[in-house]
Parts: sequence; structure tokens; C-alpha cells
Amino acid sequence: MQRIASSVVSLLGLTALGLVPGFTHAGGPAPEHFLDSSSMILEIRYCECQATEPDGSPSELRPEFLERSHLLRVGLADEGRGYASSPELTIGFKLTPLPESPGAFDFSFAGRYASGNQSSTGSGEVLLSADQWINLFGSNREGGQGTQFSDVAVRLIEVGDS
Repeated sequence: MQRIASSVVSLLGLTALGLVPGFTHAGGPAPEHFLDSSSMILEIRYCECQATEPDGSPSELRPEFLERSHLLRVGLADEGRGYASSPELTIGFKLTPLPESPGAFDFSFAGRYASGNQSSTGSGEVLLSADQWINLFGSNREGGQGTQFSDVAVRLIEVGDS
């Protein structure tokens, strides 16, 4: 009888611990643990809204875009190649530091953004400076409610800046 009661108590205890994930996984590393201090993060913003003014620079994003857009952060490994995906956005890229210009990178990319009834694709190569947004690609379409926009922008930041 004692052995049966002990087994039941042990089984109930293990079941209770399994129902509370914090107990079984306490003390695990934070996601940032996997980045070192020299790592860079690529921030990708995308939205069904206009990123820049028609006559503005591709690095001068509209405040409305920064407020409304979705943000996806991607930690970069030493080799500088990457791929990121969400339900609406898919982008592959290669980031190459420019030795003659510290803090500047050659950014090659190919991406697709689809939301609602519009989609846009873009590919190319741009100069990316640390902590500076750049509008990569997007689309605009005339509809019954006026012009509808979708845009994708990126910037590169250091781990400590996020």
C-alpha cells in the first residue's frame, strides 16, 4: 500500500511540474544569449503604407511608416548571409562589409511582400550604412479608395543598440 501511495504522489508531482513550463525550463538562456557583442541585427520593417515621400530620400522614412509597420529583427552570423520569413514577407540577403568604409556594407537582397490583394518583389544591391534606414522596394496601386502603398525598409544596428 505504501508503495502504491508513493507512486501516485510521484506521478501527480511530475504531472503538476509538466503543466507549469516555468518550473521545467527555469534558468534557460534568453534569446539574446545567442548573439555576441560584435553581432549585428538587421531590422526589417514592412507595411501596407507609404515608407517615403515621393520626392524624398530612400533613407528618410515617414513617421507613419515607422509607427504602423511590422518589425522583424534578424541576428546576423559572421558570414553575412541570411533569410527571414513571416506570413507576409520573405527576404534573402548577403551583407558584405566594405573595408574602405568602416560602418558601410554592400547589401544584396531578393524579397517578396504580399498583403491583402497586393504584392511586390524587389532585388538588387544597395549601400547600407549602420543605423540608417533604407527603403528597399514596394508598390503603389490606384484603387477605389485612392492610392494603396506597400513598402519594405531595412537598417543595420549593433546588438547594444537594440
